[in-house]
Amino acid sequence: MWGDQFRLTLYRRRRRRAARARYRTIHDGTGRAWTLYHVRSKGGNVLGVPVVFFHGFGSDGSSWLSFFPELSENRELVAVDLPGFGGHYPLEDDQYTPSWYAGVCVSLLRELAVRWGQPPIIIGTSLGAMIAGLVACEIPDLCRAVILIGPAGIRPLRQTPFWEEYRAGRNLLLPRNEAEWDVMMHTLYHQPRPLPGFLRRTALREIEIKRDVLERIFDQLFSQGEDPLGERLQELRSPVTVLWGECDQVTDVSALDRFQEAVPSSRRVRIEDCGHCPTSEAPWKTREAFLDVLARYG
Repeated sequence: MWGDQFRLTLYRRRRRRAARARYRTIHDGTGRAWTLYHVRSKGGNVLGVPVVFFHGFGSDGSSWLSFFPELSENRELVAVDLPGFGGHYPLEDDQYTPSWYAGVCVSLLRELAVRWGQPPIIIGTSLGAMIAGLVACEIPDLCRAVILIGPAGIRPLRQTPFWEEYRAGRNLLLPRNEAEWDVMMHTLYHQPRPLPGFLRRTALREIEIKRDVLERIFDQLFSQGEDPLGERLQELRSPVTVLWGECDQVTDVSALDRFQEAVPSSRRVRIEDCGHCPTSEAPWKTREAFLDVLARYG
């Protein structure tokens, strides 16, 4: 166990150093403490529009570090730990509904926009994409552009295996053992790649330690219905790019058609042979989309 934890610490440290990122804490205007990964441009000259990243359920801000070196050429990047994940420990009054997450993230974006003197580009995946979309609905003047990757909170035209299992009382994103871990990976990825043993084992231990909180967060996320972002798509005013894996078994790609109807100006990208995690299963396509948006708006 201690060997796994030591290797995990070294692994995280190497990734952070490769990204040249600092792991730090800032406070928003409400006094809430946010843990986040932060990097400034290579030469110290900050000319481009800053970027804020929101991660998916069960992850944390470090999931974006592999994109930092190429994207931080002349801008600041911030990848936050959402409340309840990573180093952002849950508070007694936290509610975890979509509207609550959007509200606290609006406070963070207001703080960052003041510090930067300009609105950032916002990027989110899954849960983070739902939050990014809701934030953009709430404060369009503080969102230069938005990139949504397989967003949760949009009712698709077709049901997915994940939701069929969830309605039957089984959350595939919270495995209890190695066998359930494999099921989760085959649900998240079209072609899952094996993880090093110490990463898998430490992840399973962390899920078990946080299981009660994670279950509460997930249930609260859908306490306001299945369509919290979908019903507000027409409110999006910022330039929107949407990426979706063609083989997504969590949030079905059929939901992409709703963007065409509600936000006809949005740029919609379908990624072949890819599941729910384009950031790790198709990083080259994801990076290409990021760079395209930065070239247009940043």
